[in-house]
This record gives sequence, structure tokens and C-alpha cells, in this order.
Amino acid sequence: MSNGITATQRFARPYSRLAPLYDSALGISNFIATRSAFEALVRRYGIQFRWAADIGCGTGLFACYLKQCWGVLVFGVDRSPEMLVVAERNCARSNVCLLLQDIRCLRLPYPVDLITANFDTMNHLLTAPELRLAFRRIWENLRPGGHFIFDLITPCQPLRVGQTYIRRLGPASCPSVQRIRWNPRQRILSIYVIIRSPSSEVLSLEAHRERAYSPVEVGRWLMDAGFIIRGVHDAATLRVATGCPQRIIILAQKKPV
Repeated sequence: MSNGITATQRFARPYSRLAPLYDSALGISNFIATRSAFEALVRRYGIQFRWAADIGCGTGLFACYLKQCWGVLVFGVDRSPEMLVVAERNCARSNVCLLLQDIRCLRLPYPVDLITANFDTMNHLLTAPELRLAFRRIWENLRPGGHFIFDLITPCQPLRVGQTYIRRLGPASCPSVQRIRWNPRQRILSIYVIIRSPSSEVLSLEAHRERAYSPVEVGRWLMDAGFIIRGVHDAATLRVATGCPQRIIILAQKKPV
């Protein structure tokens, strides 16, 4: 079969099987890089906040960090119940309020000063109308003067067309494999995660898809939603983005009253 799928593999809902392995496979390393970039940009722009929400919070590492290190009230939002189970365990002592929501229908208990979306959260919205709707919902859940900080993969990916890239994840006791393919015409990144359980011969396969967006179109849609663009940075260097970086970090602000 195509994409390397065999009869011994069963499809699983995204993150339903990956969730317990996520932190050791991807989460911790991504959190460390995200935290460093966040702290640098918050200092650079003088951003202050008392209430925050991390949308697409996954296993809750960044939401817990906001609570523990910044001493603010924090909401963690994700649409995967399995990821929120892990987040509840990770944040057990942090008093983070976890919410099962789709960000296209985001509705926080009250508006906040800061909303973050890390590690491709916004790229999981596969159409322009979906992304624009999410931007409007995020704007509605920010207090005047509040900030939205998020990363995004762009169409400038180094992957070759038609080639499958393989990445091994997780511990040896429960190995997982990512198979990654890039379609530049559709700007779609397809990621198949194959998970082997130590107690079963059957492999679980999760299919994840992300769409790359250009800084120009995203900037236009943010402004349409009512945001001011304060900065667009190359995620690798944190310099102001020029040319065509693979990943960017955008700082947008809801206009103060």
C-alpha cells in the first residue's frame, strides 16, 4: 500500500496513541526551544500579562511553565482528550485550568492578556477560512492590548518533492517512527506516525496533516481580524524575518482601547 502502510497497521485518531509518548519523543525538546524564544521576545517587546491561555497546549508543558514561572492564571486548551489526560498529570501541581475545545470555537471563561500557540498549532488548520476564523476567535478572547504569539511553518520547506523522510522517536522499549512527506503544490506536510506497543504485534498508525502559510497572507488575515502586527521573526535566529525562513514566530496585538 502507499505511504508504507501495511496490513499489520491500524489507523488511530491523531494523538490517541502518541499522547503518552509525546513528551519523550518530541514534547520536551520542543518545549525547551519554545521557552527560550518566548522569553527573549517577551523581553524585547516589553510584554506584560496577568492572565494567559496556551491553545493547542498538548501535554501542557508550556501552560505549566507559564503558571509556575510567571505566576499568572493560565488556561490550557486542546481538542485531543488523550493529550489533555497527559496535561492533567503534568500540571497536577500547577493549578492550570484545562479546557477541551477546538480553537475555531475558542471560548475562554474570560478574556486574557496573552494567548500562545506553539509547535505548528495553527498549521493544523488546513484551509484559509479555518485559519481566519481561528484568528477572529482568538481576537475575541483577548483583552484590549493583549498579545497573540504563535509560530508557523512557511512554504519554504527544504524537503524534496515525493521523498519520504523517516525520523525515529521515543524510547527503545516503545519505538515510534515518523514518515514525513511534503507536497509543495498543496503546501501540505503529511506526517504518519507508526507506534509499536510492547504488548502487541499490531502497529498503530496516526495520520497528521499540516498546511504551510506565507507570512504575507497570514499578516493580512490577522489585520482583517483586528490585530496589529508587532513583529515577525525567524524562529531559528529570532532576527526579524527576511527572505523565506522555514518557520516564523509572529507577535500580534489586539488594539488597546
